[in-house]
Amino acid sequence: MGKIAKAAQGQSLQKAAPQDGIQRMLQHAWPRIQAVMPKHMSSERLYQLAVSTINQTPKLAECDSASLLSCVMKCSALGLEPSAVDGLGRAYILPFWNSKTRSMQATFIIGYKGLIDLARRSGQLVSIHAQAVYKGDDFDFWEDEEGQHFKFRPNRDVEHTPDNLTDVYVTAKLEGGGRVFEHMTKAEVDAIRNRSKSANNGPWVTDYEAMALKTVIRRSARYLPMSTETQEAVAADETTPDYSGILKPIIEQPAPVEPAPVELPPVNAGDIQDGTVYVDPETGEISPQIDMADEDIPFPEGTQA
Repeated sequence: MGKIAKAAQGQSLQKAAPQDGIQRMLQHAWPRIQAVMPKHMSSERLYQLAVSTINQTPKLAECDSASLLSCVMKCSALGLEPSAVDGLGRAYILPFWNSKTRSMQATFIIGYKGLIDLARRSGQLVSIHAQAVYKGDDFDFWEDEEGQHFKFRPNRDVEHTPDNLTDVYVTAKLEGGGRVFEHMTKAEVDAIRNRSKSANNGPWVTDYEAMALKTVIRRSARYLPMSTETQEAVAADETTPDYSGILKPIIEQPAPVEPAPVELPPVNAGDIQDGTVYVDPETGEISPQIDMADEDIPFPEGTQA
């Protein structure tokens, strides 16, 4: 078999990865996803991050398409980039098994930096800071008639591992002079983690400190100035958003139909020479098959078969 024939056969045997089908669907849905995107967000960057997230988490390709596209749309609507790729901790899209529907579904999870971004957008925060405390750090807090106070001095020699983490806290200064301080122990954080559907998956495993910080920020959210949209996003954290009404024309597209086989004209015995024949699949013209050895096939200079 000649080199060209071998290459053609190799290409015909290749199968498209499941992610390719999801990416095509994402392309079709993108005008709708882009329509809810805030002005400060880059459409091109979000698209590339969404594709990279899907490619780096293969099980997302097994998820219900409506749930996956809805999670990407939620990222767009909130102006938060999915962070499975860049590690910024704004948002995550993770696959989970839904025992009720008996299918894989994508779930939207906000990261702690995403919560901070949403809080800052209110325009009523002067500053906000979340801190993890480890064994060996100098940390204390108290409250008196003048308000809440705390002190923190990190120990640079302490190894920052989940086992060494002891506390997390968040402090914020509000416009007008108000302050917010919220504190949680590791035991309180782990109690929240154990109730989470992602307790043993995703960022709780790979980014424990970030999720601990997110937990204390969520607890302080009731004291922070946040828009109604942000409050709803916090309440819907770790759920599967439903934008199926908007995406319905996309997710209900039928599967591509395989083209019908080309019917070739019958070959008469008189047309066959030396036991071989060639039928042009486009014109139906019959001509003798030319058997060319590999070395007889010319290629453009600088190319390989």
